[in-house]
Amino acid sequence: MRRKPSILLSSAALLLAAGAGDALASAPRPAASAPSFLDGGRRVAVERLGPAARNASGGALSPLRLRYPDGRTVHASVGATAIVKVEPGAEGELAGAGLEVVRPLMPSIGLWLVRDTGGGDGLDVAERLQGAARPAFLREAIPDLHVRLEARGAPFTPDDPRLPGQWYFDDLRMEEAWGRTRGDAATSIVVVDTGCDLDHPDLAAKMDPGLDVIDGDDDPTYLPGAEGVNHGTACAGLIAADTDNGVGIAGGCPECRLRCVRLLDEEPQPISASVDAFEFALEVNAAVVSNSWGYAEPMPVPRVVEDAINRLFDAGRDGKGALVLFAAGNDGREIRDDEIQAARGVLNVGAVNHLEEETPFTNRGSSLDLVAPTGTLSTDIAGREGDSPDDYTSLFGGTSSACPVAAGVAALLVSAAPERTAGELYDILIRTARPAPFALPDERGHDPIFGYGIIDPVAALGEVLGDEPPPEPSEPPEGGGEDEPSGCACAAAGAPSGERRGLAVAALLGLAAAARGRRVTSRARPARDVTRAAGA
Repeated sequence: MRRKPSILLSSAALLLAAGAGDALASAPRPAASAPSFLDGGRRVAVERLGPAARNASGGALSPLRLRYPDGRTVHASVGATAIVKVEPGAEGELAGAGLEVVRPLMPSIGLWLVRDTGGGDGLDVAERLQGAARPAFLREAIPDLHVRLEARGAPFTPDDPRLPGQWYFDDLRMEEAWGRTRGDAATSIVVVDTGCDLDHPDLAAKMDPGLDVIDGDDDPTYLPGAEGVNHGTACAGLIAADTDNGVGIAGGCPECRLRCVRLLDEEPQPISASVDAFEFALEVNAAVVSNSWGYAEPMPVPRVVEDAINRLFDAGRDGKGALVLFAAGNDGREIRDDEIQAARGVLNVGAVNHLEEETPFTNRGSSLDLVAPTGTLSTDIAGREGDSPDDYTSLFGGTSSACPVAAGVAALLVSAAPERTAGELYDILIRTARPAPFALPDERGHDPIFGYGIIDPVAALGEVLGDEPPPEPSEPPEGGGEDEPSGCACAAAGAPSGERRGLAVAALLGLAAAARGRRVTSRARPARDVTRAAGA
């Protein structure tokens, strides 16, 4: 059984200093001797666990334990930097507050990375700026904490030689969807992950320039030899692998373009790196941003990270907004409403298996939006670095694979209706999702395990293009050819294939829909996310 990748990333848990005076006053401060800071009105107590030590990059990091008001604890570390959010145009006043600007993070919303000219670390900066002498131009200030991130992969052991096939194309009726659109080269998808194999034969022709936010350069190639480094390559292949080229697999959005961002690594990295990733997606006008990662220790999303996601959702893609997808995670637990998957502007994606049943690992809760198939064949790092010698893997599963499957569908929808806003497209994906046959939805049509249903590209495209089907569905893009892995077939283990399987699922769906006595398209719009105002 393949181990779940344990990729670390000290994602600067930018635990924000609240910008409003009442937020500062509303959160009780611990004893004077205990350091603390505010993150979106939450008072986070901090325990210093020992002296600073050098990391692999030569920087000094001090180990910390964070304690949130609800009792959650998170291990982190802090270096010399902090993240501040200032009033528009006020960055010139930072020097007067004893701060040196290291670099801009997302200047369009006032986010800057700073250090203390007096020599204190990032926690010292946040405490000082949140004190009585808080500058009037300051909205937020948090230490640039290093916390563990993990890729959202899951253990997966094939038990049938036919499993390594793209069976989810049948489940989602992708051939019919491709008859409406195969995407558009103007639709750009950013994959934030471990980096990618930029020379892979099924990806090289689809790649546009990306970013390595760890090394600070424009080469997002995976780090050779690190555990789980195939993760980003597999995500990219599911979204938009080169299609109709007689090689390997087909991607969900065949004509769309890809950009990779390397954010995950074995070495801890600051959370400011995730803001850098979202700023890159903003700069390149990404239409869809796929994130198959999350915090290893469940914690509230840092306010400045949520602000960056909000900016992407509201103002990305030349002002129409980008669809930001996150994998729900694979801990088999409840998702809290303050986690990154539940943030405003995020499409939270869970996983179902080939029988459209719940998977034992998928996280659940009121913030889960949609589910998509998992356990799919995808691109692998070419050569010995990959999971398989034939450049493709059938070992990619978990919500990590469900998220890029959904991202490919989202990219098709953007391509078909580029004039629609991200909020409108988000609603369409929710509204047109088809009921999961084993869901027990509430009065809003939501189930904590299956969300609002299984993502449905045909129904979503029908809403923006009209319900009339095309005269003739297009031929399925050729994935296979000589380089197709041996034993590849578009059916999962134990599942009927082709027409028999389609009829079986259709019957289940019909019975489930009849039992509920409602149409999928009458589903109530979720109260969370897009209707909530963005953070100041």
